[in-house]
Amino acid sequence: MSLLASLVIPVFNQVKFTQDCLESILRDSDRQPYEIIIVDNGSTDGTRQYLETKSRELDRSRDRLITICNETNLGVAPAWNQGLKAATGRTIGILNNDIVVTRGWYRSLLWAMDYHRIGMISPYAAGGPFDYDLEGRSREFTRKNLGRLWPDYDFCAVVLTRKTYERIGLFDEKYLVGGYEDQDYALRLSEAGIRYGVTGASFIHHFGSQTLGEFKKRGDQHAAHNRQYFMEKWKRDPSEGVASVATKLRRTWRNVKMKWGYM
Repeated sequence: MSLLASLVIPVFNQVKFTQDCLESILRDSDRQPYEIIIVDNGSTDGTRQYLETKSRELDRSRDRLITICNETNLGVAPAWNQGLKAATGRTIGILNNDIVVTRGWYRSLLWAMDYHRIGMISPYAAGGPFDYDLEGRSREFTRKNLGRLWPDYDFCAVVLTRKTYERIGLFDEKYLVGGYEDQDYALRLSEAGIRYGVTGASFIHHFGSQTLGEFKKRGDQHAAHNRQYFMEKWKRDPSEGVASVATKLRRTWRNVKMKWGYM
């Protein structure tokens, strides 16, 4: 099983997004077998029933589907860590359930990670309305940007080598619900001298903030705690450095150019 690519996908309700995400992963004909680890973080909308059905279907395939069910929502970092601990693959992807991937997206990530000699990589994720030909835009985008690497991260979809994971370790679970645990991890990578980036060789669609949106509707109060904890831990404002204003502007500019067909 060690040759498998492991995909860790935490979910919390939003079963339709989970279905679309999983189906896009499985219909990719240009891939190796996957070990898919879905962490159901206390869903109440039929997610568990869907996963049970899908697991039975995949019993007859080359892929594995492992479901970890939490009775209550433990938050983002604990769910990621549950998946990482269960993963056996030589490479490990951590994915949101509100993405749709394209043909060859994972193979291209592995190529780019080796080409650029980095320890963590993300595909380019387009946002906005999903009203376009995804595969067609992916082919055009990757043709133009195959060798490009932006010094950035996007935890809607990241892939780590096992070597990177074993060196850096698990996510910090002191961040409640979700927020800053990704920035924290990127800083830990930088401190260890491990490079990361967003590649132009792989393209996906990201609907955006669907899971955390569930919490916001319920009025969670985690943001202030997470920001304070980050500042105490790193002795810096989280708006500086990895997620600086300049970084956010670069992301926005890429999205604008993407919208108007310049990328």
